[in-house]
Amino acid sequence: MTPLERLYAEQWPTGTFGHAQPAPKPPARPIRPWSPEEQAEHVAQLAAALDETESRGTGQPECHLHAVDAA
Repeated sequence: MTPLERLYAEQWPTGTFGHAQPAPKPPARPIRPWSPEEQAEHVAQLAAALDETESRGTGQPECHLHAVDAA
């Protein structure tokens, strides 16, 4: 038996002591898709909250540089 075959014959480590098993996951709750009306309401709430916390303006960057005529 080659060293590689002996390595493959060993049991792979599980990373647990005493072969402890992780806690089972809680059952998944069903997810109900939002209706278009609910989506529109949530988007409006998010936009209002963003308007309160930051000035969103027109979305165009403010220009601080202006061209002048050479004298």
